[in-house]
Amino acid sequence: MDHDSAKASGMYRKDYILNEVEKLTLVIARLIGLKSAGKADEFIHLADSTLLHEYKIHLEELLELTTEGFKRTIEMENYSAGKLDALAQLLFLNSETFAVNPETLLALQKVLIIFDLLEQKYHRQSFENINKRNRIYEFMNNNYE
Repeated sequence: MDHDSAKASGMYRKDYILNEVEKLTLVIARLIGLKSAGKADEFIHLADSTLLHEYKIHLEELLELTTEGFKRTIEMENYSAGKLDALAQLLFLNSETFAVNPETLLALQKVLIIFDLLEQKYHRQSFENINKRNRIYEFMNNNYE
């Protein structure tokens, strides 16, 4: 492959990733709207169909994975930083209201795993994710220690 072809291929991949992230951002915005409108069934349906289409896993399966199984899955799939961030946002949204139960704790641990991976592998942080991390730590400190 010559230099121009390699450059075009790299640009195509970057455009593809940006389009994927943009699509997921719109879905997350829609999920936020459904959650704030109290439309739980629609939220679950959209979250599940998005996970199945973008990540090839059902919401229930994702939530049931152990933290070790979750780590293996995201390492195996090698998602882009944008897809990982969207997955963290979806898991966080699904857990919001932060009920004190093992399911919420496990989901929030998965969010933290993604945040750690984003910071360590992709050197990526955002004020939004830092704020969410702090909210998760506060919830865990108040309810599990």
